Amino acid sequence: MKHRRWFHIRAAAQLACWVFFIALLVATKDPVEDGYIYGLFPRLSLHLGIATSLSAREVLTAFLPALALLVLTAAFGRFFCSTLCPLGATIDAFDRLLSRGHRGDRSDVARSATGVKYIVLAVSLVLGLAGVQAAGIIDPLSLSLRAYSTIVYPYFDHLAKTLLSVLLPLPVLGTLISPLYGLLSSHVLDFNPIIFRNAGGVLVIFLAVILSALLARRFWCRYLCPLGAVLALAGGTGMFRRTVDSSRCVSCLRCERDCRMNAIHGRGLSTRHSECVQCFECLQSCKYDAIEFRLVPPFSFARSSSRESTVVVAKTERPSISRRALLVGTVSSMTLIPAFRLNAARREDFASIIRPPGSLPEGQFLDACIRCGACMKVCPTNALHPTFLESGLEGIYTPRLVPRIGWCEKNCVLCTEVCPTGAIRKLGIPDKETTVIGTAYFLRDLCIPWSEGRECIVCEEVCPTMTKSIKFREEAVLNKKGESVRVKLPYVLEDVCIGCGICENKCPVQGNAAIRVRTRKAELPSAG
Repeated sequence: MKHRRWFHIRAAAQLACWVFFIALLVATKDPVEDGYIYGLFPRLSLHLGIATSLSAREVLTAFLPALALLVLTAAFGRFFCSTLCPLGATIDAFDRLLSRGHRGDRSDVARSATGVKYIVLAVSLVLGLAGVQAAGIIDPLSLSLRAYSTIVYPYFDHLAKTLLSVLLPLPVLGTLISPLYGLLSSHVLDFNPIIFRNAGGVLVIFLAVILSALLARRFWCRYLCPLGAVLALAGGTGMFRRTVDSSRCVSCLRCERDCRMNAIHGRGLSTRHSECVQCFECLQSCKYDAIEFRLVPPFSFARSSSRESTVVVAKTERPSISRRALLVGTVSSMTLIPAFRLNAARREDFASIIRPPGSLPEGQFLDACIRCGACMKVCPTNALHPTFLESGLEGIYTPRLVPRIGWCEKNCVLCTEVCPTGAIRKLGIPDKETTVIGTAYFLRDLCIPWSEGRECIVCEEVCPTMTKSIKFREEAVLNKKGESVRVKLPYVLEDVCIGCGICENKCPVQGNAAIRVRTRKAELPSAG
């Protein structure tokens, strides 16, 4: 493969994979029957698979697709990073916008800094071994799914609806865009407004990754990506490699300058195969047809094809990380363990952290959840939201129910279908109807019958349980005028309530609801 068209073929394949990723994301606006395919991308991360299995103390078979990718990477190199990774596609797009004419540092120091990603990987795995699930925060596949689910799609949805609402009433333009409106409404836009609490916290990390292109092309992929570190270790001996015909090469350095991963050095003749992501940009850059990608025996470095020419093959190199740096990373990760595990917020505020139905017990849930946001995106009532520090540092970006924004629909099991790791167990509709995720309680100072002596039965009317969880008892109370009146005072049957939150969502009291939902009393965790 030496023709320049392979660069465009690879770019087209990358675009197709990104479109497939977006299509899966958009498709979850409608109910899905088999959720396995919608969690496919996180399952491709061996970094997530290893770290989550360590923290959960069991081998998670959900990550078998990652093993298949590992085998292909070991055989053919790091093609995933340039073709299949949705975050890589996003970074490449922003690279073109943000770094025109800026290619980053190409010095030996910059090349040696690629070893930092191995430290990031070591920190993630040591934390996983200690029972702390940090991999989901920084893994590129969970990060991209979380960001697109809670930031990119909601922003696009809101912007498109706003623009269309302005343009549709216009006489001529409205008629022209009406078919577009019908297409978007049917297949792309969500039926309801979407808003996610704590989306700003997700946005900060996503922007940091994207804007790192100001420092160097694919800065995240070169220096920080833990999945990239795993694939670099596996793909360093791959057989599909960049070769250079030294008789044709004139050392113009165009390939070295244009390499997005800074993998080319030695005046264009040398390539660090573990860092090469097979983007074929060097094929596009070379004007002398000196570069070719071909299958070569593992561990080959150079061979002579004739007296006049020598084909230089990308060589296998050890990871550019010292033992001291790896030791520092390991020790640093150990110092982070108390920061994650010893957090008073888990005891102080945990009563308001309501997990999705089917969730594992809290400790196991935190170990298994990879913070991908798939459950939040698929929720039809916009009830699930990412936490920030409400449940401590260990629970950052995990899903929680916010009843004032949305409630857990009685006949919906979508979040249990799309969870890629089993942190949310699959439930059937009959099981879901009896699954308890919390318990409602009244704030009498806010409740209209209790505090004002006026009738209000909204919470009882919307309660979905077969035997109503909210009952009334008629008593005499004083109204605001000081008069004694008889009103129906609501109370909760805790043994019947499933904690769906619809009562809190529909409560007519402005601001904070007069009825709240808290987690089940038996599930309050310890602080450490």
